[in-house]
Amino acid sequence: MLLHVAVNYWGFDVAKMVLIVEDEKLLAKTLSTALKEAGYQTVVTHSAEQAEKRLLGEDHFDLVILDQRLPRTTGLELLKSVREQGVDSKVIFMTAFDTRDVKAKAKKLDVDEYVRKPFDLDGMMHQVSVLIGEPGNGHR
Repeated sequence: MLLHVAVNYWGFDVAKMVLIVEDEKLLAKTLSTALKEAGYQTVVTHSAEQAEKRLLGEDHFDLVILDQRLPRTTGLELLKSVREQGVDSKVIFMTAFDTRDVKAKAKKLDVDEYVRKPFDLDGMMHQVSVLIGEPGNGHR
């Protein structure tokens, strides 16, 4: 985190950090690869426990791409927990099970974008750039 702050202090563009929380490994890898190719830095976790450790740890994530159905819990439960602990990253919330109840809960937790699976990868990439901007390239 110190490096991140120092680099920003000196006026450098730092690559935007994206945390992908998705238990479907192929989808997580596809998202990560597309984001890396676009210039973003990514971290992938496959469980809420792993994601919570990362979100509450040293790293700052500009964006979290979060699935609703995770092993042993839900994306909404994870988001509620980390929001209560001060995590304010932007969130794209994904679900294959689109209900009014889930949408309402997601809205209360300040989800920035709600995406129904399956989704268009180009559309997802557009939403990422709208929410957090183009990736930094490490240059002034």
